[in-house]
Amino acid sequence: MVSVIFMTKRSLDSKIFFFSGALLSGVILNLTQSWALDYCSGAECKAHEIAMQREALTGSKNRPELGKFDFYVLALTWTAEFCQRNWSASQQCAENKNLGFVVHGLWPQYYHGYPLYCRNEIPLSPNNMIQALKLFPTERLVRYEWRKHGICSGKTPHKYLEDVSTAQNLFKIPQGLVNPKNDQTMRLKALYWDFLKVNPSLQPGMFSINCRHGVLTEVRVCISQDMRHYQLCPQVLRQSCRISDIFIPSFH
Repeated sequence: MVSVIFMTKRSLDSKIFFFSGALLSGVILNLTQSWALDYCSGAECKAHEIAMQREALTGSKNRPELGKFDFYVLALTWTAEFCQRNWSASQQCAENKNLGFVVHGLWPQYYHGYPLYCRNEIPLSPNNMIQALKLFPTERLVRYEWRKHGICSGKTPHKYLEDVSTAQNLFKIPQGLVNPKNDQTMRLKALYWDFLKVNPSLQPGMFSINCRHGVLTEVRVCISQDMRHYQLCPQVLRQSCRISDIFIPSFH
């Protein structure tokens, strides 16, 4: 009987240790990764949509309220990498455009999770589209991002697009990435440092650099809801690049 009690205690201790380790791993994971890439197409996009909607419904906010969120995430896509995977996106990938970072979206976020496809859909007017195409690369992306994320801001299309413009102007791009003439490989830490140097109020933990198979895909930066300052956001760091060197293709 003593032996049984001893084994049971060891088993319980092991379970407690395993749970503590898993909890610690989860904390570390949240501090080092960000969401899966939201730029997708076809079957990959459909599967990703389903996964994101399920994640959005796992919390207490099953029916997101318009305008009820904690901060924004500005997502900027690196065009050269995107076009290598999406040759059909001719409007964005035309050779004479030579786009670098372009706005993927401005996403309302909770500290844990994010609202999607909020109700009370407001259509985009022709004037809204003219305003939006000064910020986004394609009309299709504008409509998709507004329906999926923008409506959840609780703002009119005009006010939301003003926020997109403000966020884009707030976050500065290092000069070496404005219109690079050649492909380059650099240390990931050096790339983070380049962004920190041109954005003095930015700190580690407020933005992520995302990659796919070691190639730069996006930069995501967290901004307060009033658009006045950057925001610490550990959840956004899930699935950030965790490599030593990152390859940055050029559009030339």
